[in-house]
Amino acid sequence: MKILIIRLSSIGDIVLATPLLRCLRKKYPSAQIDFIIKKKYSEILSANPYISNLILFDGDLLKFAKKIRNEKYDFILDIHNNSRSFLLTLFSGAKILKYKNYMFKKFLLTEFGLNFYKEKVPVFQRYLKTAESLGVSYDNKGLDFVIDKNAENKFEQIRRDQCIGICPVAVWKTKRWHKEKFIELAKKIIERYNYNILIFGGKDDFEYCEDIKKQIGNKSENLSGLSLQESAVALKKCKYLLTNDTGLMHIAEALKIPTISIFGSTAEEFGFYPQSEKSKIISKNYFCKPCSTKGSGKCPVGDFRCMTGISVEEVFTFCAACL
Repeated sequence: MKILIIRLSSIGDIVLATPLLRCLRKKYPSAQIDFIIKKKYSEILSANPYISNLILFDGDLLKFAKKIRNEKYDFILDIHNNSRSFLLTLFSGAKILKYKNYMFKKFLLTEFGLNFYKEKVPVFQRYLKTAESLGVSYDNKGLDFVIDKNAENKFEQIRRDQCIGICPVAVWKTKRWHKEKFIELAKKIIERYNYNILIFGGKDDFEYCEDIKKQIGNKSENLSGLSLQESAVALKKCKYLLTNDTGLMHIAEALKIPTISIFGSTAEEFGFYPQSEKSKIISKNYFCKPCSTKGSGKCPVGDFRCMTGISVEEVFTFCAACL
């Protein structure tokens, strides 16, 4: 049997696809199971043992549609379900199994506050449902992130029992708890517990995180701009990760690192909240929430109450409970 999984982006979505990949492999141990993603996210699955071939998409739809057709897959699990994945599979000749993204329900909830979700189903379980007809079921083992052997020896100088991670960034501004609050909280943790603070972020976040580091002081280290594999190694040194709603949050959960996650403008119904028993979620409910499905550049109400309403003292209480 030949199976292809399509999830082109982004970090969190691909990590959330790992239970599907693992459970599919357990059901069909001798099958060819390929996975196609954008090249820049290859590190997420580069060491995953359940993949036969990792296909790196470069944006050329025609070239990759032809490649997929020539492979003659029996089944394609399209868990991206957008126009690009549709075009990639259009003439594949395979049986297409699609992920239900409930776009209309999302639209009604964000635009009119009408909630037609009957239950809160995590995204990774929705991905798994695409393979139900293949007899695939969830094994209750959570998410996966496999660290490559070449990255394992990074940061040997960092002692795990002395570090806490923070991820003060996010692609969308409405997903960011205020910088000043991260700084105040980090100082409070250092003063009370004398832990070192590891600051995580992407390549474009270096200056933002460097400013935070400077204000926290010499017991902090700016690790933004690391590769995803290197970030995963550093995360394993942390007792827990305090984070906004980011892809790194899902990587931490896959590594079984406790997370304290601050959620602003989105809703639990969308399925991206951490599911681990070790995870803590901090979120405030207001009449204007959710205002978007993935976050936005500015608060539509103007006061950003879903984040300003979360105090340093409240988050510190959660942090203290994890120590």
